[in-house]
Amino acid sequence: MTSNVADTLEALAQRLTSTANDVRSGNLSLETDTFQRMGLIKAAAELSDAVSLPKDKVLMWLPYFAHITAIRLFVKWKAFETIPVGDGAAISYAELAEKLGADESLITRFARALVANGTLEQIGTDSVGHTEFSKMFTTPNPIWAMVQLGFDHQMSSFLAMPKYFDQFGLTEEPKDRLQTVLAFSEGRLGSTVWEINHSSEERLKVVMLSMAAVEEHMPALGGYDLSWAVKEDSESAERVLVVDVGGGKGQALKGIFKATPGLPRNRCVLEDLPEVIEAARRDESELADVRMVAMDFHDEQPVKGALVYYMRRCLHDYSDEECVRMLQQIAGAMAVDSRLLIVETLLGNPPSSFQVAMDLMMLAISGKERTLENFQDILGAAALKITKVSQIPGGSAVIECALA
Repeated sequence: MTSNVADTLEALAQRLTSTANDVRSGNLSLETDTFQRMGLIKAAAELSDAVSLPKDKVLMWLPYFAHITAIRLFVKWKAFETIPVGDGAAISYAELAEKLGADESLITRFARALVANGTLEQIGTDSVGHTEFSKMFTTPNPIWAMVQLGFDHQMSSFLAMPKYFDQFGLTEEPKDRLQTVLAFSEGRLGSTVWEINHSSEERLKVVMLSMAAVEEHMPALGGYDLSWAVKEDSESAERVLVVDVGGGKGQALKGIFKATPGLPRNRCVLEDLPEVIEAARRDESELADVRMVAMDFHDEQPVKGALVYYMRRCLHDYSDEECVRMLQQIAGAMAVDSRLLIVETLLGNPPSSFQVAMDLMMLAISGKERTLENFQDILGAAALKITKVSQIPGGSAVIECALA
């Protein structure tokens, strides 16, 4: 065992030294190279695993729980916004508590949790200042939203799972959109996740804003080359080239346009529920030339014979059975030469810790992340076949499909 640990440490040291040299020389930017950055985070986890005893791993859960709880409370209380921003700026615990209308000892105890975990910096013995990390929580942004969504809704679903499975049993994975773990945790069985998220404007704002946090980890096309669709433009002036199915307000479609110069926007379609499409028409002037169609992807696909049908981060919200029905609607609209592009997390075997976390989050809403074999199963059941898989660094992929 000692030899194995030493070998692991030596390999990690060599990798870190090489990466450090690349950063120092300017050959690598950890801000822009997501793949390399995620690799370093994985290396840090491997280092922890190599030197930790089993009891160490369990004991380390406690600081994580305390840290995220303190961050969530400081976001809720607007404490981060109250701390002054600027070089050397600080506020005493007493003044911070006074501005928040709170007990000084209470605020000090939570602030210390943030100092101990590197979110805030203690100045002297009784004051606190921002770090670059804590500044993210001073204004609404995707990370600010993700902390709230993760703590308030995803964490509550995890906490509810023991009682949920006590009640519903272990004979099958959650599949019913009206009996999700999330709905159970909030006492709202009978409501869909869509209905729950739309229960308040503030909640919907947080949900929608948090979705932007995963954009860089799941780009619209990754390395997949859609330029072949541009060539089709000259062959048929009427045919729809790209249909973004369940595309929200068009973020993925914008990414497709950026990655595919020359793709005519007036030959593309954005589809989603009526209220989403109405918001897109109102807010997205960048997509003014795109045709927008209100639809539900559980129902018949209204655009027939398009060259490309595109779905990103849709299927993982649903059970296998529902995905098959959704895919059948698209297959029924496809022409012989049409292609369906599915952009989703592609679970490895074994999957990474991040992929597993995402899968359990999806389980809480009766969805799931899938392996390539899982995708082959649901696509086959919908009379479709996989023709190409284009991996995206970080654990997702563009899966190209055709009629079987």
